[in-house]
Amino acid sequence: MFSISRPLLLEEKNSWLLKITCIFWLFAKLIGWRVWTTYRLFPTAPLFESFDHISPAVHLVLFLLQVLFIVMLLFPNKNKWVLIGLLAAEIFSCLFDQSRLQPYEYQYMFIIFIFIINRNSQKIIPAAVIFILASTYFYSGLSKLNEAFVHVMWTKVILRSFFKLPPQVAGRHLLYYSGYLAGIVELVAGLGLLFPGIQKTAATVLILMHLFILILLGPLGLRYNEIVWPWNVAMILYLYTLFLRKNGDRFTFGPIFAGWNKLVFIAWGVLPALNFIDCWDYYLSSSIYSERTPKMIICISDTAKCRPLKRFFQYNSLNNCKGSAVINIQHWALTEMNSAPYSEIRVYKILQTKLEKEYPASGLSYFYIDKIKR
Repeated sequence: MFSISRPLLLEEKNSWLLKITCIFWLFAKLIGWRVWTTYRLFPTAPLFESFDHISPAVHLVLFLLQVLFIVMLLFPNKNKWVLIGLLAAEIFSCLFDQSRLQPYEYQYMFIIFIFIINRNSQKIIPAAVIFILASTYFYSGLSKLNEAFVHVMWTKVILRSFFKLPPQVAGRHLLYYSGYLAGIVELVAGLGLLFPGIQKTAATVLILMHLFILILLGPLGLRYNEIVWPWNVAMILYLYTLFLRKNGDRFTFGPIFAGWNKLVFIAWGVLPALNFIDCWDYYLSSSIYSERTPKMIICISDTAKCRPLKRFFQYNSLNNCKGSAVINIQHWALTEMNSAPYSEIRVYKILQTKLEKEYPASGLSYFYIDKIKR
């Protein structure tokens, strides 16, 4: 342990960054354990069709190995092969089911990668993690600058569902369009993490944002998507450890443009920009809760022919389904696995093919909401 009254030394800082990652990654694994196994009705969506023949036992063994490696990393004398083993298990598991590659998973995997490639260059580790955090907030804020986010997340979810404002108040122009400020503040604060003069202010703003998210989604709020609760706590602790805790070192970002660290720069600095021209995945571009991600709705003509799915039915008046029973793929995934589906049309097509094979007499039809107003 360390005293909060003295500067945090480099090795201590790195140790805490790894501990934070492992502790809250473990929480996420346990909350969403079904997504890492095949003990569920929600179909797997492997990256390659040949991976569909992988035994359920392999999924389970990989999950248990992940938990074991994460626990081992919480103890002193961490072996680099444990880091490599954890990263390998995570990569293979995500290849076997793309729904596992959630934004927090992608971030944690890269932090482990940073520890592997910089094992002999400890000073680079905090700078690389800071770059990932800055990129996350920058692209997350940028992705929220669209009408769908303002209409759905800001107005319907935050103003009306959480703050209980009546529609006529939430719909007032000044209040309605102030929703764009959420994305702007996050974007600017993310960039602020890169500049020493304003890092503490930016970190404080972002910590307050995460506290609000925890209240909004947590037990005191909407009680929604609990698998991201640990991630928000981890982000608060990353920000505190890197920027608000007394530090004995200063870091430069030059090294992330060299060696294997270039992969961090490309994956977090360059590739997310391609998402805005539909050339890179949403969840790999920090586009969570932006309302830009594709949606999938399943309409069911004969519910008697797919009784196992009954607990995921939602009876509503969607024009697409003409009053039929409906399954919103987001609702199904969160209800059964405590984890969102991987929001890409290619993944939804895999799910569609598997459901048609599993329930051929149910009269299933599918609707994709792909082009969100930006």
